[in-house]
Amino acid sequence: MSSFPTPTGSVVGCLSWRPGIRWSCTSIEGGFCPKDRAWLRDVLVPLQGSLEVGYARAVSISVEAPSVQAAFRAGLDARWTFLSDQERVYQAQLGLREWTDTVHDPYIPTVVVTRPDLHVHASYNGYWFWGRPSAADLWRDLREVTRALRSDWEVPRG
Repeated sequence: MSSFPTPTGSVVGCLSWRPGIRWSCTSIEGGFCPKDRAWLRDVLVPLQGSLEVGYARAVSISVEAPSVQAAFRAGLDARWTFLSDQERVYQAQLGLREWTDTVHDPYIPTVVVTRPDLHVHASYNGYWFWGRPSAADLWRDLREVTRALRSDWEVPRG
């Protein structure tokens, strides 16, 4: 993947993301979807402070225009990055087209937890609401990734 526009008008290149950071990448149907609103509000928004201090980041991608995403993001009080694939370029490349919604032609709701090199550690199919990860699932995944990366995970005993 090369780059995406954000709601603020900047363009973000995926390969320029900061090294050493664990990612929770979420493809969402969009602000029109009550399941997306509920999951983001109840799971990801409460975790955003912990992600920040734990050297992890969240990013959400949808087919909505950046201006629509900006309003949705503000309504959630979300501080993480939202990326727009309005032209559906990456939706097709990733094979994440939600084919039952012919009106919006959105992404299949999917959550992927990656290592800093963008290797996938865990993936969740959120087509059905209960297929999406809980806060405990994401916490466990990020703990496992961090433990595998940190040679100093165990505190030395003196």
